[in-house]
Amino acid sequence: MLPFARYVLTAALPAMMLLSVSCGDRSGGEGLLPIARKALGDTTSIYYGDFSAYPEDLSALPIGVFDCSHGGFSVIDRFLTSDSFDNITGRPGADGIADFGGEYFQLLYDRANGPYGGYVEAGNPSFLKEQVVRNTLFLMGDKYYNLAVDEYQSGYKDPVKILLVSSPVADYYALSDIGAMLGSSGTGVKAVGVIESGIEDALEGVDEDGNFCVGVLYSPDGVEAREYETAIREMASERGIAGRIQIFNQEAVGITAALNGDPAYIDTSAAVARSGYEGPVAGISYNNIDASVYDRYNFDTGGNALLFPPGSRDVSGVQLNSVENYVRYHLVSLVERHRRSGSKTPISSIILADGSFERVRGFMDQVMVELYDYKRGGIYLYRSSISPDFRFIDPAESAVNEVYRILREDGNLALRGTKSMLSSFITLPSSSVPAEYLDAEGNLSESFRFSRSSGTEDITTKAVPFASRYVSREEMEDIGGNTETFSLIRNSLY
Repeated sequence: MLPFARYVLTAALPAMMLLSVSCGDRSGGEGLLPIARKALGDTTSIYYGDFSAYPEDLSALPIGVFDCSHGGFSVIDRFLTSDSFDNITGRPGADGIADFGGEYFQLLYDRANGPYGGYVEAGNPSFLKEQVVRNTLFLMGDKYYNLAVDEYQSGYKDPVKILLVSSPVADYYALSDIGAMLGSSGTGVKAVGVIESGIEDALEGVDEDGNFCVGVLYSPDGVEAREYETAIREMASERGIAGRIQIFNQEAVGITAALNGDPAYIDTSAAVARSGYEGPVAGISYNNIDASVYDRYNFDTGGNALLFPPGSRDVSGVQLNSVENYVRYHLVSLVERHRRSGSKTPISSIILADGSFERVRGFMDQVMVELYDYKRGGIYLYRSSISPDFRFIDPAESAVNEVYRILREDGNLALRGTKSMLSSFITLPSSSVPAEYLDAEGNLSESFRFSRSSGTEDITTKAVPFASRYVSREEMEDIGGNTETFSLIRNSLY
């Protein structure tokens, strides 16, 4: 137990409606987390809700999204700009009309409890699972706190009709737990995860002999290679894919950090190789710059995009110093490993396992075309490594498309002729949390945040309406870059 009193709920559990199954055993479903069992059947718990009161007609309800990063805002932008289906027939293919036109959305930025990978590193995935279920219950609820100092939930909102888990870590560790609870709730609400959706798209690349080869470009701070590989193999097995499955993982050290201007990976003022650099260096081990394929990287050497030691052009001392050069390095490294493996099955797709990679998607396409057309000694060196139908897979895009298919199949598209609306929320530390558990910025300290115990009803964070004062200026600028999303929340921020 925490050394202070019980609080109001983390991502604000709804009071009135929360919902119960109209039939069946609501309290002891197999595979349910303790928090889910409480929500379904323990009337004494703060997590309990009457799911039987959930709206029967889901179509008018909003689509829910949650993430522990502000990347959730970019996922909303995907919804608002998506045109992957014919809105009349429902068949794949753009028709010039937004797929989700007139839909309402609800976003929970679970900032106070992120990053989710911290719980895994701390050996505390049980709390991560519990927090993910709390987020689900918040989005399914009808109340929220207006301020973190409020004792009662005085704000009212709509529950959601479907849930997109845009955090890969939350998806990997807890999507099945969400699904188990939703399946027992009787509400008809379903959950979609970015990992499963992306892999489902990638599996379309299986050849006629049942062989499959895919690349995974993943972030050092996200879902690990072995976890993605496990998910791919499990889903391939479930679909009866009997051929050889090959997965080429590449840890994309530096791409996201360079995009964010991290000085350990990019310094636009530097003219020569510098101390403090943490990106790839020349060497022969994994994620080292391979001098033997230096020409194939085709690095940009203009300006200070590539840094050499003072007075030298020695490749052994080179440092990457542009986002584009980081992208080149990682894509060439992945494809070159495939070539050296001798695999007869070309890479049909590369899954972009970090949402930030979408910001350089166009440049990634360019690099793959260059590699496909690369010749040495009159020979196309990578034609046998890259499928002619190669494509990058953005799991968030795949998940958005999956949400459309589910809503259409279930008859739950809103089909409004009005403008879309977005309600956005952010989690903050509860005002009741003692100062010793906070850092200098007023956030939960890392030691406290990642060591919290699951199974209690002690609540340390609350979900409140999103406002610009809760994030840094730099973060707000990133959020503002999602043009369509920002246009829906601009007037409510200040």
